[in-house]
Amino acid sequence: MRAFGDVWRSNIFQKWVMALTGLMLVLFLIAHLTGNLLIFMGAEHMNEYGHSLRELLHGSAIWLARGGLLVAFVLHVWSAILLTRRNRAARPQKYVKTDWRTSTMASRSMALSGLLILVYVLYHLAHFTLGTVHSQYYAGQTGWEYTLANGTVVPDVYRMVIASFQEPLITTLYVLSMVLLGLHLNHAVASAFQTLGVTNRRISPLVRFLGPVLGIGVALGFCSLPLAVIAGLVH
Repeated sequence: MRAFGDVWRSNIFQKWVMALTGLMLVLFLIAHLTGNLLIFMGAEHMNEYGHSLRELLHGSAIWLARGGLLVAFVLHVWSAILLTRRNRAARPQKYVKTDWRTSTMASRSMALSGLLILVYVLYHLAHFTLGTVHSQYYAGQTGWEYTLANGTVVPDVYRMVIASFQEPLITTLYVLSMVLLGLHLNHAVASAFQTLGVTNRRISPLVRFLGPVLGIGVALGFCSLPLAVIAGLVH
């Protein structure tokens, strides 16, 4: 038991936890983005997708997924905070001179971008999932039903997204947060693979290339939704 405690408290174990949970969250982001992009196919496709998620495994799948994501998110944030505190404790005095050429803006802002993303995730859940924020746009309210082609009446998620992104404050917060997310992924993906020991000469260049591409791709993908609404491409 003591040996496990020593392993749990070790920096190496915490880095592995942060890397593995981070990659899990990246996979979720890709899946989530894929579903969100259905907005370009119209209300029927997006609302049918949302309904299928809620009905999968008689409604239990979405709660299992949410529970797993919550655990991964908490472990990721906890390990990041713990490692940051340990690094600061190990170096209580700042360097007299810092050479920024050895690091990127993405790597230097990981803690800040991670914290801001956490705040936005809580706000985002309160908005689109719980309806406790901007409740006037919540798809779960009476009068916001949509009838699928098969006659099933479901919450009109498509209408909720369109109405929400017509609000300048919501759109601004969303776009800024997605830019921060892209910046975070830019460094995090390569760092995660490095922590897991993926340092092969042939793979390392691909990993370093994957981080920025994934960060930019995810940010642009998510930002395309509110921008399309503002431009009137979807309505």
